[in-house]
Amino acid sequence: MITRIHLSVSAVLLIAVIWLVYKSTKAPKIAYVKSADLIYSYDGMKEAQQKQQAKTSGLKSGLDTLQLDFQKAVAQYNVEFPKLSKEDRRGRENILAAQQENLRTYAQNIQQEIQKEDEQLTQGVLNQVNSFVEDYAKKKGYTMVLGTTTSGNILYAEGYMDITKEVLEAINAGYRINPNLTASYENN
Repeated sequence: MITRIHLSVSAVLLIAVIWLVYKSTKAPKIAYVKSADLIYSYDGMKEAQQKQQAKTSGLKSGLDTLQLDFQKAVAQYNVEFPKLSKEDRRGRENILAAQQENLRTYAQNIQQEIQKEDEQLTQGVLNQVNSFVEDYAKKKGYTMVLGTTTSGNILYAEGYMDITKEVLEAINAGYRINPNLTASYENN
């Protein structure tokens, strides 16, 4: 009876050791994606950029209208200048100076808003893509997926390690199905 227990324990230990050796000697499955290509070819980024561009155009159009109004006010002042008293001139000049300062401040605020929203948009898309790649890698059995940058953080890799195209196809397929990025790529 003790021999059977001893043999059973030995068999379990042997299986555990074999499994550990197998796991420790298993070659990692590593790939890389071209980050910029993936981000800027992702349909979600393209759509987000289009929405941002439309909003930016609307804000800039409003600014253009205000600038045109200011230019008209300056032109009107120049036409009326000879007829104005010294006191009226100073008053109008003060009004125009305040209007110009308000216009400058408004333009700076718009630029800051556009920049902030662009950063938020980009970060949101990056978060989506990074999350997708992580999930994709786990489901496809990759132990590591690297991302290249234009500054050359990967100097060389075999072409078969580049999974940019397959990840891009999967993420875009998922985006077309659900813009909230719930891609189904188990069958790809």
